[in-house]
Amino acid sequence: MGWLARHRVLLVFSFFLSCALQAVPPKKTDVVVVGAGLAGLESARRLGKLKIPFHVLEIAPRLGGRVRTVKYDRNGETLYSDSGMEEYWESNPAVEVLKELKLPLRIDVAVSSLVLQDKLYPLGNETPAEFRAKVFTPEEIAAWDKVRKELIPIVANLHDKKISEEYLKWKDVSFAAWAATKNLPPKVSEWIRVSLECEIGTEWDKIAALDGMAEMHIFLKEDGEKSVRVLGGNEKFTDAFATAVGRKNISLNHAVKSIRNTKEGVEISYLDMATNRSGKVLAKKVISTIPLYRLFEVQFEPSLSQAKQSAINTMSWGAYFKAHVFVSKAAEKFWTKDGSSLLPILSDSNLGVIYDGNPDQGTKARILSLLITGANAEAFNMMPQEAAREAIRAGFEKLWPGMGKEVQEVEFYRYHPRAIAAWGVGRSRFDAQSDEIRRPENNLHLAGDFTESSHSDGAFLSARRAVEQIREALKNRKVSHE
Repeated sequence: MGWLARHRVLLVFSFFLSCALQAVPPKKTDVVVVGAGLAGLESARRLGKLKIPFHVLEIAPRLGGRVRTVKYDRNGETLYSDSGMEEYWESNPAVEVLKELKLPLRIDVAVSSLVLQDKLYPLGNETPAEFRAKVFTPEEIAAWDKVRKELIPIVANLHDKKISEEYLKWKDVSFAAWAATKNLPPKVSEWIRVSLECEIGTEWDKIAALDGMAEMHIFLKEDGEKSVRVLGGNEKFTDAFATAVGRKNISLNHAVKSIRNTKEGVEISYLDMATNRSGKVLAKKVISTIPLYRLFEVQFEPSLSQAKQSAINTMSWGAYFKAHVFVSKAAEKFWTKDGSSLLPILSDSNLGVIYDGNPDQGTKARILSLLITGANAEAFNMMPQEAAREAIRAGFEKLWPGMGKEVQEVEFYRYHPRAIAAWGVGRSRFDAQSDEIRRPENNLHLAGDFTESSHSDGAFLSARRAVEQIREALKNRKVSHE
């Protein structure tokens, strides 16, 4: 048998082996979870702890959704870098799960070097308070502190879902307009804008003030909130998640085509993308973690209510774009001062947030990971890759003269323009329309970060909500039958 024939046999064998190892969906279960991103995996983990039978259907050939770690082979070295999210704030419920799964973590104070009004303020070994004193005058610090103290009780009430009518009035003005009423010094105002916009993926004049306040929670601690990164990449998280959930309970390459309520229960039709075979699962409940803007791809019988559809259609969205920039180890001189790295750097430019893309790896090749958001992300998402590469090279040259020529290659990771949930003026995650999205309907529970916030914390909060709703419903059903 020749080489080509052996190669073909190997490919066919690999295909059938992958199919054989694929988890086959059951004919019947209590809960079907649609999607194996963070929200789906957390929903499954919680259902498992409650001993509620479940099965996860995932359209992609891999776990994790927008959590993805890419491995590269360069000049005899293996490098890895996250092409989705980079870190978790310590207030994110994800951190509890990371610790429960006993994953190795890197924990840093969430303060970064800053490019503000075209000037780089490098972070050394200062505390957050000491760094602010380097960036701002005492008068500017006092102005920020006044706003910070005003926001602390508001954000605490929002966190506890204590939403007054007075609070809801703030959804009818933009966050930028609200900030303008505080008469902040220009540099402080710009710092708030730059810090917030990279979190929400859109401009601060495009979101409701109430939701801008909710996103400011990570900046309100005097000593800063900590950020948490998974050593080895975020896919270690989703892999450990899947092991905890049980891989036999997850079917990859399975696209949900319809969700129908019948007399017997909820009938979920799917297509096995690897074999092009369709199938059905009968369940009592469904948790859908499909991004809200993609729900139109699924047939619902009966259809989603007009109230839900209106609530989804009137939401706003933010954008992001990731780039991995390969440079030589010698390029570290540009972001190193007195032996310490200045990364990450929050830049008010088309470079976005500049992270060390492969920290703790000790490789000769270095990766700078760029998280680009908002209008800059939308522009990058639409331009040819060679144009994007040159724009990034020019951005580095402006920040650090001489750095442009150190850019060896760039890998791009584009995301749907609606990659981040946002709530424009007139809407809020706290209003009645958002409550409608979170209300169960026809045994369907909508989950995912898009239902709660602009961050991965929403994935965990939504999973907690949906599973609790199902636990109560199944308990009540059992009681009513007794």
